[in-house]
Amino acid sequence: MIKLDGDNIYCTRGDSGMINIQATNDDGTPYTFTAGTKVRFNVVKENDTATRIFSKEVTLDEDAAQVSIPITSDETTIGDYINKKVTYWYEVEINPEANGYTIIGYDEDGPKKFILLPEGARNE
Repeated sequence: MIKLDGDNIYCTRGDSGMINIQATNDDGTPYTFTAGTKVRFNVVKENDTATRIFSKEVTLDEDAAQVSIPITSDETTIGDYINKKVTYWYEVEINPEANGYTIIGYDEDGPKKFILLPEGARNE
């Protein structure tokens, strides 16, 4: 399960899914991501933004009001099995290498949380 609830993303460890990103302009109108735009989703350790857990980048083929970022099972299999939720922080950047800027991230309301939930053991 990957679920967005307000600014929080809940994810069961080891699950895959899509994270859909939308943005607004300063005047409140929907932002249009243009073809060629790179959008990067970063998950970092809580209270330690220098420690990246994983990062995913997509490049748009066409203009869009929403960007879908696929997240794989390997990317959400973070660390060892857990028995309680573990909170990380996330941010979304546009064109991170060239005049990039963060459209979702730590702001006056605090961090945006990526909350990893326990998964059941697998027989491997």
